Amino acid sequence: MNCRLSFLIFLIASRGAFASNDVINTRIKNTISQNTTVNVSHVGTAKDWALTDKEWSQYINLMQGLSGHYYKNLSPPEVLGIHAESMDERRHFAEIAATLEHDKLERELRFNAAFHEAAKRLYSTEPMIESFDYTPFTPIPKN
Repeated sequence: MNCRLSFLIFLIASRGAFASNDVINTRIKNTISQNTTVNVSHVGTAKDWALTDKEWSQYINLMQGLSGHYYKNLSPPEVLGIHAESMDERRHFAEIAATLEHDKLERELRFNAAFHEAAKRLYSTEPMIESFDYTPFTPIPKN
């Protein structure tokens, strides 16, 4: 009798666990589909990319089509520049992209300089790069 009662409790508990797993799986699927939607467009706003609201809308529309597949790793000004209909428009988006890239690189180089300065200050007694032993890779033995 005790074994039957334990088995019955196990079955009831198992059914509850499977039911809750179904709910969890549903939630995971919903989260994944929501993330897929977010990944289609770049994070940011027109202002972040120095674009007008009209240009931003054009970019969003482009990314919902084949451009979203082909150009998912490009910035909004680059995508718009690729689809520009005139040389002036292409030049406009190229200038935006060049300015944004220049500013990004300038920040990265300033941080890089600060990093190396900190490394020298914190680890001045240690070599930055350890000497490398080429012996295992040299076919001719040293005498």
